Order: sequence, then C-alpha cells, then structure tokens
Amino acid sequence: MIPAAFWLIALPFGAAPVVYFFRRVGVGAIVAAVVALFSAWLALRLPVGLGWRILGRPAELGPLSQISLVLLFTTTALLFLISSATVPFIAGVRKKVIDADALTGAGRTFYPLSLGSLGFLVAASLAQHLGITAILVGMAGIFAVFIIQGSRLESIRAAQRFLILISLSLPLFLLVSWRIDVYQLSGLRPLPRSLQETALLAGIGFALWLAVVPFHGWVTATTAEASPISATFILVVFPIVAFLTLSQMLIKTPWLVQSSQLVWGMVLAGLVTASLGGFLTAFQRGFSGLMGYSALYDLGCTLIIFGLGGPTAILMGFAALTMRALALTLITASVSALRLQGTADDAFAQMAGAARPMPLAAAGLLGGGLTLAGAPLTIGFVLRWHLLQNLAGFEASGAILLALAGLGVVIGYLRGFRALLPTPADKRPGPPFQEPLLIAVFIVVLGGVCLVLGLFPDMLLAPLRELIGGMSLPI
Repeated sequence: MIPAAFWLIALPFGAAPVVYFFRRVGVGAIVAAVVALFSAWLALRLPVGLGWRILGRPAELGPLSQISLVLLFTTTALLFLISSATVPFIAGVRKKVIDADALTGAGRTFYPLSLGSLGFLVAASLAQHLGITAILVGMAGIFAVFIIQGSRLESIRAAQRFLILISLSLPLFLLVSWRIDVYQLSGLRPLPRSLQETALLAGIGFALWLAVVPFHGWVTATTAEASPISATFILVVFPIVAFLTLSQMLIKTPWLVQSSQLVWGMVLAGLVTASLGGFLTAFQRGFSGLMGYSALYDLGCTLIIFGLGGPTAILMGFAALTMRALALTLITASVSALRLQGTADDAFAQMAGAARPMPLAAAGLLGGGLTLAGAPLTIGFVLRWHLLQNLAGFEASGAILLALAGLGVVIGYLRGFRALLPTPADKRPGPPFQEPLLIAVFIVVLGGVCLVLGLFPDMLLAPLRELIGGMSLPI
C-alpha cells in the first residue's frame, strides 16, 4: 500500500514534465504554483507519525518535517507566481522584447527545475537516515545548479561554488551516518575521541550546507549572478532542509551533544557568520549584495538559536525560518519590480529615483530588509530580541556584536532605500504607480504579514508551538 506522504514526493516530480511542456506559456507557471500550493495543503492535512521507507531506510512525516514542507511548498508557489507576473508586464506594457531572465526571473525552465529539486528536498525532509538525506540533498543540488545558472553564459562561478560545496558535504555526512549506525546498532557508548571526531565531521558538513564562514561564497555569488527569484529559491529551501536535518540529528543522537566543541562550534560559527554578513551588508552598493549578505546574517542568527538550545530552540528556530522566507520573498518581489525599469544591473546608481514610479517596490525592499535585521514592529524584532537575551546569558560580548551586526543590515537597506528616492533635480515625468498589479499585491500582503506578525507574534508562534508540541533539543 502506497503511504499518503508518498504523494508529497510524487506530485512535484509528476508535475515537472507537464510544466516543462507548457513552460513557454503562462499555463506552466500556474500549474506549478497550483501543485505547490496543493502540496502545502496536503502536507498540513496528512497525519504525522506514519512510517515507511525510502531507499530501504526509515522515512516519516513528523511534526518538524511537516512544518518544513509547508514552508518549502508555500515559498516556492509564491516565487512561481512572482516570476510569472513579470512576463506579461514586460511583453504587454513595454511593447518590446526584453530578456525576462536578465531582469527578474530564472527563465522558463525555472518552474520544472524547481519542482524537480523540490521533489528531492521533500524526500530528504521525510528521510530519517542522515546518509540518505545527504544523498537526496545532493541530487536536489544538481537541479539547483541549472536554476542558479539560468540562461547566463558569461560566468559559472555561483553554480560551480554551490555544486562543489554541496558535493564536498556528501562524504562527510555518509561517514557520520555510518558512525551513528554503528553506535546505535551495537549499543556501545562512543569513546571521547570518537565522539569528537564524529562531531567535527558533522559540524563541517553542516557548515558547508549552511554557508558558514569561510564557506559562504556560494551565497553571495548566487545573489550576485542568479536572478532574484532563483537566488531566493536556493537561499530559502536548502537552509530549511539543512536545519531540519540538524534538529533531527541532535534529537535522535543526544550523546553527540555531549561534545562541548560541537555546541561551542555552532554558536561561534553562527556568531562569526552573522557578524560578517551584517557588517558587510552596510557597505554594499547593489541590491543583490544587500540580499546576499543580509541572508548570510540571518543564517548565522538561526544557527545561534539552534546552538544555544533550550526548550524554545526548535520553536524559535522554525519561526526564524518562516520569517526568513517571508522577508526574502518580499525583497525578491520588490527587486523584481524595480528591475522592470529595463536594466539587469541592480546597483544603487542604476536605480536612482526608482521610488517615484514604483513606491510600493521601494517600501517593500526596505520592509523586507528591516524584517531580516530585526527592526521594531516586524516579526524579526521578536525573534532577534529573544536571541539577544539568550545569547547575553551565554556570552554578553557576543550579544553586543550581534546587535551591531543587525545595525549594519539596517544601515545597508537604508542606504539602498535612499538611493531609490528621487532627488530634487530628478524631473523625469512618469505615472505615480507602475508596479504590475499582481506583484504590487504580493508586496502589500507580504509586508502586511511581517507587520501584523510583529504586532501579534502569537499568530505565528501559537500554531508552531501546537505542531511542535514538547519537542526540544538536548542542549
């Protein structure tokens, strides 16, 4: 009998050929978005705890994988709709042929390739064996290479970096999973030296997945070279699966947490990554750089949440992943609208005065950046304040450093917003509102959600708390 959770894997894979066939018309994007939204609804409705097997190893739709899959499918559906919304605008309003891939989207193959990558990531989220999960993430990474590259021919730097680091993590995770299997099957307690070696291998593997400094090059290269929509897909879905896998590994192997180096390493790596990302965000001169380094800052903050542990680590960690998806999607919708002015270069100087014809896009860009930074009145503030309180009890100087890094993110996005404002000498005529209607709706809705959740955080935390139950990390 086919388990119900199997359809969460089969739907993306089954829809990919259909979407590829209709990729040159709007039907392909609509079909892809409908499949993703239906899969998100299905993941939320299916009962948890039903076990089955993937590649001969246990698989299960648990509470954490259920939350992760809803985030994966919902974010992907929004990106499909945002990408498709720019094409009619380019063709119908501009009345000329413009390379949509260079301006906003990832090209027509973005939809089927994303569904293929999503299918492997769903399987990785359901797998309960670290080695199988690593193999499936590696397969998803192969699809992601083509998503990052798009139709661009002048550079392969971003795709190459991503593929190399994902490939390097695979043997490390296979070795860690083999050691875990040996200890679990034999019932023996690992020796201190073996425990430290296993923790070191696992730490390096997750550092590669999560772009921890100095392995962060693929994040900034992806936002610099890939389209905003492609970059957001990569920067949202892969970290969700990585943090899900990290949580499950720590819960199922509490003896691994006995390694003090692993706990200290997670906090220190997160702090260094967040600090570098935050400080460099303040000095960027383009919106792709803002997105890349602010996303790196957020990755570091989320890693610190999981490293500190405690009874609320899982709750606040997955709330941070939800906030990340909201903020980056809002930024992507805004940058995609701004790029419709006709330039693929998103440097501040190239988009000077863009706030006059596209005020919502400018406001959405600032709102998404402030959410990532943890500014007041956004959902990011609730999560960052909780993190700073916990980190201050662990290392006060680290909390100060993290707060300064968040200020760097704020400065970076304020600089970007200031560049979009028209100057007194800017007398260019134009209508007061030029954003495509669907993108404008997305910007307003996503910005409103960030604001409402900031004012009423229990609207997010209460459902997550109910799904997670009493689950906590043994740190």
